[in-house]
Amino acid sequence: MKKLYILSALLFISSSFSAQELFSCYDEWKKVFENRGADPINDGDHDKVVVIIRTETTTDCYTAKVNVKGGVIIGTALYFDDESYEAVEYQFKKAMPWSINNGMSRTRITVDDEMITIMFTDKIKPKKKKLKSAPKPNFDLN
Repeated sequence: MKKLYILSALLFISSSFSAQELFSCYDEWKKVFENRGADPINDGDHDKVVVIIRTETTTDCYTAKVNVKGGVIIGTALYFDDESYEAVEYQFKKAMPWSINNGMSRTRITVDDEMITIMFTDKIKPKKKKLKSAPKPNFDLN
């Protein structure tokens, strides 16, 4: 009987958590890019991107605009609620190009141990078509 109460309590607790709470915005966006892929990123300004800032304990996703030149991110700006934006310069631990692959930037680590990734959400490829299943027969074969 005691085991039944413990099992019921565990089941109740686990059902109170939704899948939404278990995955961060980074995990959700990354899965979309992995499943669908992305078109190549052209040089110039891109204003439909997501900047993801992760630490050991938090993940925050912000809308932003970036400038790309030669397949490398050279400038970033974060949007505010009123659609204005402000340029942001990160201080990274290692000097390396901020390259882009499959619509996602290389994750770079700041001097404050923040992991910064940029995702070009407007370059996500459309969802792949599924084959249509045939209907089951609805007549009597006997």
